[in-house]
Amino acid sequence: MDNPFDGSAVQLVPQNVEKLPLWHWRPGARLLAIGSRDGASFDGAIDASEERSFRRELGPALLTAAQERAGTDGVFACWSESLLYPRSVAQLREHRIGVLAVATAGHGPADALEGLLDEVGAWVLMIGDNPGQHAAAIMRGGRHVEVVLGLPNTPPADLPWDAVAAVHVQAQRTIAAVGAELAAWEQAACAALPSALPCYGHGDNHTLCGCGATLVWRSSGRSRRDSLGNDGCCTACGAPSAITL
Repeated sequence: MDNPFDGSAVQLVPQNVEKLPLWHWRPGARLLAIGSRDGASFDGAIDASEERSFRRELGPALLTAAQERAGTDGVFACWSESLLYPRSVAQLREHRIGVLAVATAGHGPADALEGLLDEVGAWVLMIGDNPGQHAAAIMRGGRHVEVVLGLPNTPPADLPWDAVAAVHVQAQRTIAAVGAELAAWEQAACAALPSALPCYGHGDNHTLCGCGATLVWRSSGRSRRDSLGNDGCCTACGAPSAITL
């Protein structure tokens, strides 16, 4: 199938992990985000604007040159549905430098996860009103999984939430809610998830230790390790964190 999500890329952009979002995985790392202009979506649908986007063939030479020039720690597949159109992800698996991370809503053919669960270092899983058929398998078997939970989706779908590292809640459509209404949506979604699961809304920027110390400080897509030690423990109280270094 000829589309901008499979074999052609409209963006190759070095990004901090905080913008992907990966808030509990390798703070301070930068990945080369490769894929569609608007990134991953909750339903995997190909938007009309993407169909008209500029297409640039993604081949081994371009991929290698971009990684070497950007000096990133790995690559991030952010096509609107990475598993549904897997050809470009296969190129990243073969020609990447460093770690591989993948964004997906979990839709795809039956064999979409073959070999990927062992190879992908981090997943950004988009969960909306209709979770993909591979969502639960990714949550259970992925090395590191962070979920972007689309609102309103109350209560959250019956999925293995205890297996994921963090959840980021946001409106599925940016104009769906603002201010107090959006905050109420976020609070309701987080309250329905396991209490020990880190849950971030639009006003939550930092990762805190149980003692109150700021493990990772974030602002405008940048991060700084504050009380997160090189051993993964809080330097203030010594407690282990849930952050993957």
